[in-house]
Amino acid sequence: MLNKLPLILALATSVFLTSVTSTAQLKPVEALPENVPDLLVKINEAFVAKNYPLFRDALIQLHKHRPDNSDYMYQLVIAHALLDEKQQAYDMMVRMQQQGLAYDFTKTDQTANIRGTEVFDYVNDLMVMAQDPVGEAEVILTLPQDVAFPEALSWDETRQKFLVGTMADGSILTVDKEGEATELLKADEENGMWGVIDILVDLQRNRLWVSSAATPGFSRFDVIDQGRSALFEFNLETLEFIRRYPVSVDGQPHALGNMVLTSNGDIYVADRVFPIVYRKLANEQKLEALMVAQDMVSMRGVAMQPDGRILYIADREMGILVLDLEARRSGKLLVPETLNLGGLDGLYLWDNHLVVIQNGIKPQRVMRLELDATGTKVEAIRPLAVAQPNFDFPSFGVLRGKNLYYFGNSQWLGSGNNVKPITVLRTSVDASEDLVGPDMRKYLEERGKKLEARSKKLQEQASKSEEKQQ
Repeated sequence: MLNKLPLILALATSVFLTSVTSTAQLKPVEALPENVPDLLVKINEAFVAKNYPLFRDALIQLHKHRPDNSDYMYQLVIAHALLDEKQQAYDMMVRMQQQGLAYDFTKTDQTANIRGTEVFDYVNDLMVMAQDPVGEAEVILTLPQDVAFPEALSWDETRQKFLVGTMADGSILTVDKEGEATELLKADEENGMWGVIDILVDLQRNRLWVSSAATPGFSRFDVIDQGRSALFEFNLETLEFIRRYPVSVDGQPHALGNMVLTSNGDIYVADRVFPIVYRKLANEQKLEALMVAQDMVSMRGVAMQPDGRILYIADREMGILVLDLEARRSGKLLVPETLNLGGLDGLYLWDNHLVVIQNGIKPQRVMRLELDATGTKVEAIRPLAVAQPNFDFPSFGVLRGKNLYYFGNSQWLGSGNNVKPITVLRTSVDASEDLVGPDMRKYLEERGKKLEARSKKLQEQASKSEEKQQ
């Protein structure tokens, strides 16, 4: 059973779904590309040429490849609207609304053909409401202005401080609760690091692990190093550099990203550029490629069940990959249709729940997904923080007890004087209170009753019309 917010919205819209049937199979006007880059080119060309049937067909094909990309869903509604295909447009709007997406289709003249109906007004109103803040994201500290492009956030129990890693200069800083930052270590000739992508603290073995990659955003970037990446090992207490574990040169660009540690000291890390999952075994002095995740596009956050059997990897386009390391098999996390997993960055495991941070979606949000006993299927969904005022591309963080601490904004979106200091937010992951207020429930119930009455009236009219024809 779903959590209360999506469930109430789903029930509220279901009253008119009987009159809005599934999208009919549309016959393409011409052969379409099978890959995403070529489809995007075809879509742009068709729109510019005002070839709206081709625009629609190419978007339908694109949506099949990227079903959780909310921007593509939005464009598909526009395509149907331009062709005055109300039924298909409403179908997609209902799906988007049930997934908690926030768009206002009255903001563009391209939806003129599908407006002016009770269905459009009702669903669009609900999607506008989805932009309202839900839950809580408390600012606990603000990083100094000169901390440039922080990407990694961890917690050091020995120092009782946050650790922040930066992409710009490859530094790792300690940050106290007042936001005062002190440099702990930095990329240099001795350790050979580049920009810092993730930090992992292993208290039991007194180790500090850093994933790093040579990217143009690194201040000392050398084009010769482009595409290189490695895992770096330091003594947590003394910060002595111990060893680096490079990704093997294979002619492909690489960027080791987020990591997870097993109880026996093994490390799993996902490549953000080329879809490979790597493993560094505790008793080995090498980094090995575990598997190529062929269906993944842009892997981000990773999480693992406490017994080390199941590994989860978030992908910005393709949802969440589930790797059963014991059975040596993989597959997508099974989710209800009312859950959109587009735009994922951070991924964390808490009490058999996955906590996700989504910034490539509208609204940006932090969600808690309850897993079934197998750990491969989502049984319930709860929004923890949605459309918060402090959200400006929230990304990665660290889970401490029942609280998730994470970057609330990103400097990648700004430029020049528009680059803002980064805030660290806190959201409780064990929230259990009803996140739908009584006023909202009353509104949904009233609108639902009106549409139900309207639906019955239309059905009665249709029945009388059939009787007359007979």
